[in-house]
Amino acid sequence: MDITQELLGFALDMARKVEARAVLVYADIFPRREDAEDYIDSGGERRIVLLARDHEQAEQLHEITPDVIHVPQMNLSRMGQVKIAVLLGLSRRLFHRGDRLICLTGISGKKRVDTLVFLEVGEEYEMFAAGPLDEISLHISPEVFERVLDIAVALGSEGREGRPVGTIFVIGDTEDVLAHSIPLVLNPFKGYHPEERNILDPGLTETVKEFASIDGAFIIRGNGLIEAAGVYLKPTSPGEKLPWGLGARHASAAGMTATTKAVAVTVSESTGTVTVFREGKIFIEVERLRTLESGLALRRQEEPAPA
Repeated sequence: MDITQELLGFALDMARKVEARAVLVYADIFPRREDAEDYIDSGGERRIVLLARDHEQAEQLHEITPDVIHVPQMNLSRMGQVKIAVLLGLSRRLFHRGDRLICLTGISGKKRVDTLVFLEVGEEYEMFAAGPLDEISLHISPEVFERVLDIAVALGSEGREGRPVGTIFVIGDTEDVLAHSIPLVLNPFKGYHPEERNILDPGLTETVKEFASIDGAFIIRGNGLIEAAGVYLKPTSPGEKLPWGLGARHASAAGMTATTKAVAVTVSESTGTVTVFREGKIFIEVERLRTLESGLALRRQEEPAPA
């Protein structure tokens, strides 16, 4: 039995029965472009959202459907893949609060699916800890949010010399954010033409990754213009109490999003976990698969040996 084909068919049947708005599936499970087109056609009134693992694949898929989400390349657990896909779909307003979704996933990068996840956006508390889910922000371009998330995931997964690099990206509501911030170092982006300091420029990605090692946060406008790096955040509101184990970086991000209308993305230096904050709350956390595996291995070591 071909589990992938069985699940593809079952997903469409289930989507019709539960009146799901969309079926999300990684495009690399389809051997040929024609296979993806046939599956989209078989969806009927249900939206088929294809997930692409790189920009080139996403551009090719846009030739057959507008419903394409580029997902950062990262070794994610099955639920991590779902979290990222749904988060980016929300930022592009492909679906909204209350929508029912069917998500197909499997071992990251294996080009097959073995898991089906049903969720109702806004009701899945194990996935989204808090926050309004209708859109990421009215004043932040989806492309900018995706690029920041892409870089954050790379810093958490690859980092520098194989270790995660901890940092904060604060996006949107820039004037208010700057009013609650002070520079820790000379601003490395000051004096450059706006076209030379937009995070949407692929040529700037490595520069941003290098500056991520500087203490402090990046301040980024909703259109992608990087205003500053190495900034100390001084929010006037603390935001909600954070789970045990999250430190000053996460507290600053939560506080700034409680004080302003900005969205913050943090990368944990210890675990590589990427966390998105909005309105003073954790909106979503995405962990590396290696982080999960390391936690399981540590737990096994701590377990007493059988008598």
